[in-house]
Amino acid sequence: MKKLSNPYVFIGVLLLTVIVSGLMCNITTANTNNTNSIMVANGSTVVSGDLLIDTQNMKKVPLFAEPGNILRPIKNRDFSTAYMSLITGAAPKDVIKNNSYITANGRISSKLDGPAKVNIDENGKVSLNAPKSMIWGYKLPYTVAVKNGDSINLVQNNKTIKTLKESEINNDTVPTDFVSANSLKTWFETANDGNNVTVDYYLGNFNDNRTGVYGEKNISHLFGNDTYTYMRNYTAYAPVLVYEHNATENEISNATSTVRDLAGYPTQVRAANAKEFANGWNNTIVPPHSTAHGKENVSFTPIVESEAASGSATHGVCPAGRSLRDAIVALGNPLPVGMSAGDEAILYEYRPTIDVAISNNRDYPIKVVMWSEGDGGSTQIFTKIYELKDNATYTDTNSTSNSTSDTDSTNESSV
Repeated sequence: MKKLSNPYVFIGVLLLTVIVSGLMCNITTANTNNTNSIMVANGSTVVSGDLLIDTQNMKKVPLFAEPGNILRPIKNRDFSTAYMSLITGAAPKDVIKNNSYITANGRISSKLDGPAKVNIDENGKVSLNAPKSMIWGYKLPYTVAVKNGDSINLVQNNKTIKTLKESEINNDTVPTDFVSANSLKTWFETANDGNNVTVDYYLGNFNDNRTGVYGEKNISHLFGNDTYTYMRNYTAYAPVLVYEHNATENEISNATSTVRDLAGYPTQVRAANAKEFANGWNNTIVPPHSTAHGKENVSFTPIVESEAASGSATHGVCPAGRSLRDAIVALGNPLPVGMSAGDEAILYEYRPTIDVAISNNRDYPIKVVMWSEGDGGSTQIFTKIYELKDNATYTDTNSTSNSTSDTDSTNESSV
């Protein structure tokens, strides 16, 4: 179909048609469809390239009722749509409030940098809130397996979605990103009726109030594979930073500790545990005025210990724990949960990353960076704490640094 090229003639025709369309109310109403053209819900997350509006099936409204609906096709030089609107007396309903990041075909434009939040106002018009600073959410339980006799019920939002016999539990029937099918079977064998275990998680409770995001595919698409990997590594309810593009990292504290030899305890095992502790806390994010645990997917080697109620302890984590503790406390934060102020930094019966929790009482998120150097008794554990300050509201990059070191210490704890 040939497009009209003279906009002035077109506008004149438009005015005439608006008048005529009032007489054709009964006809235009028959041409109106009620398809909801906005493809996502209010508060959803979208990124560049996503389809936001189904322009092919937009709801059409009689021109006499809302003549302004024809202005956007004209502005976008989509004269074929405008022409058909004139012929039928009904134009696609204009559902766009602000088209800064919305293309003519209803997709999110390449101008958008980062995950935007969809905002649909009371009139049903859509706009995008582009991220201006950091965004974080939390790893929250989604799918729960509940034992029920000889079966398990998979429950989402308090509704059973599937029931499986023990023999039916496998990689194809249950989510396995967080709990393997074999470990679920092992749990089933000893669990009592009514016991439950979480088998799948989602990201929710975002600091900018966007709605939750479910599933590996969606989380990775919107926030990147690294975000999903981080989420998998950490415990339930862990904070997860999903967007940090517009932020500056300032070092604000550091501390160092050394493993050293300890009579009666295998040095190499202790050094390996110290290194694993550093790995288990490295790159952990703690939002402002919040707490966080370390990684869940770490492995320590227990050593026989008569003083421990369980009969063993993860010796070697205490020197690494002192490094983390000292860097955190130097900032004015409280003593971490599961730690002591002495050489035996990690309390017995506290798992070094899962149970221990650190606090951040500052107004910005902090990131823990830990690593090790050396081997055996000479292994050193380093900790640096960075404060993440968004550039949208903070421009001064000067920072004060607190540092501590216990490398002159002559004694190490029994852990």
